[in-house]
Amino acid sequence: MITGVIDLRDIEYKEEITKKLVFDNEQSSLTLLSFKKGNERSLHCDKLDEVAQIIEGAAEVTVGKTVHRLIAGQMIVMPANIPHGLRAVEDTKMLLLRPKHTH
Repeated sequence: MITGVIDLRDIEYKEEITKKLVFDNEQSSLTLLSFKKGNERSLHCDKLDEVAQIIEGAAEVTVGKTVHRLIAGQMIVMPANIPHGLRAVEDTKMLLLRPKHTH
């Protein structure tokens, strides 16, 4: 977990998806992720809603059968039990807020 001032730019782009835990408590977790252009998170379902916020770059976020193109400053709610995934259109940094659950 990161303590003190959090610089959301402080995550590197690597060939694989990079994750950095910002906080994790009994209610929820917040993770900073970076995706090189072309990186994908395949379609999957979660038991609880999740929120993704793009903070740099652009990504295509699939929720159900709809593909949404998100850019920096935009966010999307991914409802529980609906397939969702992501493909980075550019090098992209994203925050992922999740209620407590396991993958």
